[in-house]
Amino acid sequence: MESLFKKLANGLTLISGAVLLLMMMHVTLDVALKNLFNAPFQGTVEISSYYYMVAVVMLPMALVEINDEQISVDLLFGQLPAILQKALLLVTFLATACVLALMTWRTGLDAIRAFRVGEVVMGSREVVVWPARCFLPLGFGLASIAALLRVAMLLRGRRVLAVHHEGATE
Repeated sequence: MESLFKKLANGLTLISGAVLLLMMMHVTLDVALKNLFNAPFQGTVEISSYYYMVAVVMLPMALVEINDEQISVDLLFGQLPAILQKALLLVTFLATACVLALMTWRTGLDAIRAFRVGEVVMGSREVVVWPARCFLPLGFGLASIAALLRVAMLLRGRRVLAVHHEGATE
């Protein structure tokens, strides 16, 4: 299950990278068309902020969680006994999974509402944004699952911390 999940998370991260390249090309073309022909793409700002940026941030969240690549500060953790480290990691992973599940539920409700009303934003033109609302519950939900997988890995004695935690429980 862990291997399959990591393949999914890696795939979503690759998609996120492709979206980042697409955003770069879109914005560059918009600027070029505006400066050369005074004919910019309509809705570039809205598409960038509602689709590209959200996808770039949310799609890799599961990989960041499963690989322990989020920002962390552990001043005392490495000095604690192994059993206490394991207990703290268990509590942390469970709390993380719960918070992310709550965020999944809340943003999922927002995505359903946006779908029902056919949410759009008005800028230089009307842009349909309700599909982009699905990135948030997808990212939060998969990150929550990743935290639960880390619980299972910890309980099975598998490595759950990245290399920068060498003194910690593996």
